[in-house]
Amino acid sequence: MSGGQNFNWRALIGFELCWFALVFWQSLAMVPVLLYWLYGFWRLNRRERVAVLLIMLVGLALDSALVAAGVLSFSASPSLPLWFVLLWGVFALAAVEFMAKLLTKPWLAALLGGSGGPLSYWGGAALSGGVLQFPSPLYAVIVLVIAWALLAIALGQSRRFYVKAS
Repeated sequence: MSGGQNFNWRALIGFELCWFALVFWQSLAMVPVLLYWLYGFWRLNRRERVAVLLIMLVGLALDSALVAAGVLSFSASPSLPLWFVLLWGVFALAAVEFMAKLLTKPWLAALLGGSGGPLSYWGGAALSGGVLQFPSPLYAVIVLVIAWALLAIALGQSRRFYVKAS
């Protein structure tokens, strides 16, 4: 990543814009975000596409378990709303395009994931107009920190399965 030449700025900026649009406007932002996701997905090779789909499935399973455990809730739905499913798609795309490259050291992955993941949920809840909620905030913080630290380590370590050796 010398001089920023190898960093995927389109992926970073695209992810941040999609994240903001989905948590702020939810369903209203789905069509442009889906088009962005399709464009990014189309640019990937076969292994990277499989990785995106697997990361998305793991994320959806994780958040479904968090909803079932009462860590998260959505005011309009007893399960994950469709815009949140798309949010996981965009996250998975960003994870493959640039995030996992930053998470190859387990201690750094745990630090970044354990802080960035929960902060994203809290920021998303604040911007969602009450759609995303935490029934027990202290319990939510503890569970999210642990879950996201482990998820980030897994993202960084799984990168070797879909990145060609140079």
